[in-house]
Formats: sequence, structure tokens, C-alpha cells
Amino acid sequence: MLVKELLEAPWTFLKSTASTSQIPLSCFVAPLIVIIAACFLFTSKPNAPCLNPCGLFDIANGRAKKQFLFGLRSMLKTWFNANPHKPASVFSDIGPMTVLPPSMANEIRSDPRLSFVEFSAKFFHTSIPGFEAFNEGTRDSITLTVINKDLTKRLAQVTQPLAEETTLAMQDIFTDNKERHIINIREKILHFVARISSRVFLGDELCRDEAWLKITREHAMNGFVAADMLRAWPEALRPLVSWFMPHCRTARSQIREAEEIIGPVISKRREAKEAAVREGREAPVHNDAIEWFEQASKGTPYNPALSQLFLSTVAIHTTTDLLCQTMIDIARHPEYFEPLREEVTRVLAQDGWKKTSLHSMQLLDSVVKESQSLKPLQLASMQRLAVKDVQLSDGTFIPKGTASCVSSHALWDPNVYEAPDTWDGHRFLRQRKVPGKESSSQLVSTSENHLGFGHGKHACPGRFFAANEIKIALAHLLLEYEWRLPEGETLDVRDFGITPIMNQTLQMEFRKRH
Repeated sequence: MLVKELLEAPWTFLKSTASTSQIPLSCFVAPLIVIIAACFLFTSKPNAPCLNPCGLFDIANGRAKKQFLFGLRSMLKTWFNANPHKPASVFSDIGPMTVLPPSMANEIRSDPRLSFVEFSAKFFHTSIPGFEAFNEGTRDSITLTVINKDLTKRLAQVTQPLAEETTLAMQDIFTDNKERHIINIREKILHFVARISSRVFLGDELCRDEAWLKITREHAMNGFVAADMLRAWPEALRPLVSWFMPHCRTARSQIREAEEIIGPVISKRREAKEAAVREGREAPVHNDAIEWFEQASKGTPYNPALSQLFLSTVAIHTTTDLLCQTMIDIARHPEYFEPLREEVTRVLAQDGWKKTSLHSMQLLDSVVKESQSLKPLQLASMQRLAVKDVQLSDGTFIPKGTASCVSSHALWDPNVYEAPDTWDGHRFLRQRKVPGKESSSQLVSTSENHLGFGHGKHACPGRFFAANEIKIALAHLLLEYEWRLPEGETLDVRDFGITPIMNQTLQMEFRKRH
């Protein structure tokens, strides 16, 4: 139903407007036709062969967009099987997009003419009210400073607090029920990840605040849906349409609510520091992202709520997806339960909860990376927008204002990985033992053949935190719980554009071990 609404959004809106207004329908339709025609006639096109070309009478390019949204995987597979190192193009929901083969990833990995910042701004409509949080990571902001400088470099300091919060969150969310019972795995893991992530992002003052946790779980997904729906409209009309779209209204209200929750905490901390300075005492320091943002801002104005919402957006849903998929794959291969438990038990007995302990959990690292390989977050990574005309070394032309990306199909290429369609939890553990591949086989490593976290200048900066958080969560779950898939449960993954989406209603049988 949602997909149908996305594709029909402009026409549904016009129909409802015409039925409740005295304004003639032609007042909306005529400008819409002019805008669509102008976009079709005057936009430069990539020179790579288009896999879903737009027809002259394809109104709003609806047929081409539908092929992109529901058939991208098969189009890319067919093309790259026949042309392994030759770019193609597709007409996407943001217009023409050049899809490069993995062999060209290193050529464009740091090309300043291809901007991740501009791509994100266009994809998430960051100039439209309600999408401000997405803008926090699309410029040289204190948010990027916090992710790169604090979140990554303080991993050793936050490992123990994360482990402590994971223990508490498990009891609240998964309970101590020793009888087998059915849970919606994605729903539970989403609550779980939101809770433990918030311990680092917000400290123990807010990490268990249900109002805040609800916003962190829902704002990102609501924003994703709203962005998808707006992309069904011509770009010039999106600012106007956003004021009438329910998902956009919800996004704006969630930002206001987030500001109401975060504001008092910020004020309280600032007042405590000012009082300490006046009294000659040492100012209190907190080991969380609220504190890091305050330090990084150096007194310049910023919006703490938007910064926190951005952290939640980029961290919680992506981590939830990978953690869920790994648990599904372990359930499908139950022979991995005991070796994983043995590794976790041995490492913790030696060193306890430390950053170095997580690095020593090499089988666990391999298992997670393998799950990411078979179901990555995106079918094509390294999305960029050309800020000027670009011609690559092979002659591929990417016009200014159009998008580009790199296909992730190397993950399933038998010339790159042996039996790539078969889940093998030891694959990357074995690769670690190959001279020269010790580092590249780790979960956090990126390469042209493994774009799970992107690659190059804009590879996911939070991947080190995400990897540690996933390992901490999995280690706790493995030691404390058993899970399995009910017979006949549907594991189908459905694609929506470049995004493979797991079964959102997937159920698992869960029980406490001891």
C-alpha cells in the first residue's frame, strides 16, 4: 500500500485537492506538465547505456521509476554479468544515475567533483522543514567532528558503559522468560539498539527516557518515508507539497518534541558548569555525545536536538538491520551458536569488556561481515552528485547535477568470493590468515570488493562504533538467550530502489538460557 501511494502521490494529491477546492484542476496540471517537460528536454544525460530509459509519453517518468524501485537488482545483475567493468545508467527517483562497476570505485573515491554532501541534500530534501536533522551530516558541522574525533576515538572509554546498558536493556526488552515465546525480531532489536546507543549519545540522564527513545526510533523511519514520497513529485513542487503531507508534518512535530526534551538537559548542564566556574570548582564532565557536542561547538550556536537526531538516524536503523540479519543467519546455521559462545566466554574471561576484547572476537567479526556481504544495506554504494561535469578515465560522462554510485555486486561475484551465494561464517576469519589480508578482512575495513560501509573519503565514519556495538549486543544475546526461526517463516528480502528490506514482520522463537 505504501509503495502504491508513493508512485501515485502527485495524482492522488491533485484529485483530493480538486474535490475539496474551487480552484480548477487545470491550475495544478498545466504547471506540472510544463515542469515535467522542461526537466525531460533540458536535462543533460549520462553517456552510459540506460537500463530503464524514459519514454516521451511516460508521464512523470513513472514507468522508469517503477522499474528502478522494483527491478534494480535484476537490471544490474543482467548488465554486469555481461559487462563486468562497463558503467551503466538508470533513471532513478532522483533522476539520471550513473552506476559504476566496483573496479572504478577507487577512481572516484575522493573525487571532489562528485559530492556525497550534495547527494544527501538532494535525496533527503534538507532545505525543506522537517528534514533538518538529515542536514547535520551534509556539511562541515560539529556533528562530523563528534563522529570522527569523539565517537571513534573514545571507543575504549564507552565500551564498558555500553556493556552495562546492554545488560539492563536485555532484561527490560527480552525479559527473563525461559519458556519459548514468539517475538517480532526487528521490533525488539530496534528498541534494543535505540536504548544502548542512547547511553553513549545522551548519557544515563535520557537513555531510558521513553519519550526520547520513541522519537529516535520513529523520526528516522518517518523521515525516510517522507523523503521517498516527496521524490515522487517534481522537485520544484516539493517545498509546497511538504506542508500538506502527513509524514512531513509528523517530522516537524518530532523535531519540536526533541528540542523540548533535550533543551532542559543542556540548560541544566551549562548552568552547572557556570556555577562551578564561579565557585572555583572543577566543572563536571560527562562521557557522552551531549558533552562532546558542547565541547566541539566552542561556544558557537548549534541545535543539540538536530545533532542528536542525526546521530540516531545514521546509527540506529542501520545497526538494527545488520544485527537482525546476523541473528537470522546464525539461526539458519545453528552450528555456529556454540563456537561463538566459546569465543565470547574465553575472551571475556581473559580481558573483560574492553575495546581490545572486541577486537579479539574474530569469529564473531567474521560472522557479522558475512551477513553484511549477503545482505548489504544497499545494492549500490558511494552515492554522489556531480557538482560539475565529470569525465572519467574510460570516457564515462557524468553531467553536472546528476547522481552516480558504485554497484555492490562484487559481493556476489564468484570471481571475487568463492561460493558467494552461500553463507559462510568462517569466510573472513580464513581470509585474515592470508598474508596481506589481515586488515582488509575485518568488519570495519572497506574496499572496492566490499562496500558494506561504503568506501573512500565518505566511508561510514561511525562504522567503528557500530561494529563494537553490534559485537557487544551479539555477545550478550549469545550468552543469555537462545533463538530459532519458526518453521515456515518467510525470510524474503524485498528491494526498494537501492535498498534491500528484510521482512518487517519476521518472527523468532526466543527464550532465556539460564
